[in-house]
Amino acid sequence: MILYFTATGNSRWIAELLAEAMHDTAVSIVDCLKQGSIPAGLSTADRLGIVFPVHSWYAPRVLIDFLSQLRLPDCCYRYAVCTCGDDMGKGMNRLAEHFPLDAAWSVAMPNTYVPMFNLDDEALCRKKIENARHAIASIVADVIARKKVWSVHEGGAAWLKTYVVNPLFVRFTIGTKGFHVDEGCVSCGICRKSCPVGNIKMVDGRPVWGKQCIHCMACLHACPQEVIQYGKTTRKKGRYRLTDYL
Repeated sequence: MILYFTATGNSRWIAELLAEAMHDTAVSIVDCLKQGSIPAGLSTADRLGIVFPVHSWYAPRVLIDFLSQLRLPDCCYRYAVCTCGDDMGKGMNRLAEHFPLDAAWSVAMPNTYVPMFNLDDEALCRKKIENARHAIASIVADVIARKKVWSVHEGGAAWLKTYVVNPLFVRFTIGTKGFHVDEGCVSCGICRKSCPVGNIKMVDGRPVWGKQCIHCMACLHACPQEVIQYGKTTRKKGRYRLTDYL
């Protein structure tokens, strides 16, 4: 089984490619959370994969909380694949402190955190996605062989990013005050449906954000009118849709 957490779709795509290549099953953690359930069969699982996006050089808190509920046999081969715009810092090591891993990989995918960074240009997006396809083949071979591999691009100042910057980011940056909607909202509700943690409600036809935001930016990228903004920095930065590059 492969459990994946996704917001903009990058991690779902990776998980589905892995599952197809290994004749495995990809299961959405978001769906599990909505149903309030844990997938059946984990207590006897021989192999379990986790695929997730990197948020400020660590895994999203909602993923950590979900993994803490899992009970796996000692013989289960555990591996994780993270998707990130560039580097992971020591995030995979920090994850392994809570959820022991036999193997881990990072896969570079198009950057989507537009409040701080620009979107990758089209050429770079296509290059990252093509490289990811090649990386999957190598990961599949290692997983099938149950190899103990640690192929994670940590980048510079890795410990500082994960153990200092990330906690500060979570405490002082993650929030919903910066979200607002420009003129042109058509009340389609796609933003509400796209939120992986159910943090958006439609009030009088407009999105209203709650207090459980994880700053994944799924709502911002999913809006077909491109009228959801965060602060003053996102209006001219474009939007990312994985399907544009597949």
